[in-house]
Amino acid sequence: MRKPFKHLTLQDRESIELHLKRWEKQKDIACVIGKSETCISLELNRNWIRRKWSKKREYIAKQAHIKAYQRRWRAKTQSMKINLNSKMKNFIIDEIQRTDIENSPKIIAACWNRKQTDKKNYISHTSIYAWLETWNWNKFKEFLAHKYKWYSTKKKTKGSKIKGRIGLENRPKWAHKRTQQWHFEADLIVSKKGFRGCVLTLVDRKTRIPIIFKLKNKESMQIMKLIASVKEKYWIKTVTFDNWMEFAKHQLLNEVGIDTYFSDPYSPWQKGSIENLNRMIRRFFPKWTIFDFISDKKIRSVCCILANTPREILGFLSPNQVHFQ
Repeated sequence: MRKPFKHLTLQDRESIELHLKRWEKQKDIACVIGKSETCISLELNRNWIRRKWSKKREYIAKQAHIKAYQRRWRAKTQSMKINLNSKMKNFIIDEIQRTDIENSPKIIAACWNRKQTDKKNYISHTSIYAWLETWNWNKFKEFLAHKYKWYSTKKKTKGSKIKGRIGLENRPKWAHKRTQQWHFEADLIVSKKGFRGCVLTLVDRKTRIPIIFKLKNKESMQIMKLIASVKEKYWIKTVTFDNWMEFAKHQLLNEVGIDTYFSDPYSPWQKGSIENLNRMIRRFFPKWTIFDFISDKKIRSVCCILANTPREILGFLSPNQVHFQ
């Protein structure tokens, strides 16, 4: 019987060396050690050595054990590549602490690789994440833009109370496939419980350009008047909402020439652009934020940061770069 999966020990390698000197086949060696024939084949291909005075391959157990250990060490601590390259390490530390844009390991890796001429100096975002998990660099994890979170499941109810709502299946193809600008998604970010202030967020489906407004309350009339007032400035053609009652008076926008569409109840993935933008905004304004005490200047500065942050979906260009192209 074969043993459960386990790395080869020095004793196993000494046994392989001994049987090879007796000119035994790999199949027989595998049976003696209790490993598969593939395991023995990989071991011989990876850890053989070549003497200076001989062109033939040789398998020496002690040196094979050292080579295997070094390979495992490099694989386990892939992020050590960062520690060995001081320029790379300083670049990552400087970029991850930036406050003028909303950075992430994917963006940092792409910016670094773009400047390199030798592929040996390339780094992946997974290596940066692994480096941040090591004991000495844990302190930089707090600068990460997003943290994973568990969401509790809720009972879903069918239907919506909003009158005259039009589903996403009726949205134009050029808006649905993101081939044309000026088709927006909208949502609200509310204050801590007990306070009325909130933030209205809009994002262009194609360029991901963000628009953020501060509101005194969640009245539907006020929200629709605000969107209608900026129609000419931002050339808004369509807006996609979710099923909050704050968007119930969407027909006011239809009178101005803005088409409105609604996602299905409890289907946030249907308007993923605005959900992603809200998650980035929450980096600056956590859930306990009271927007009544946040200035308009702070809102504008956050909007500017997000508009200049490179996005993976845009080929690591910022929304402003794509928008003004």
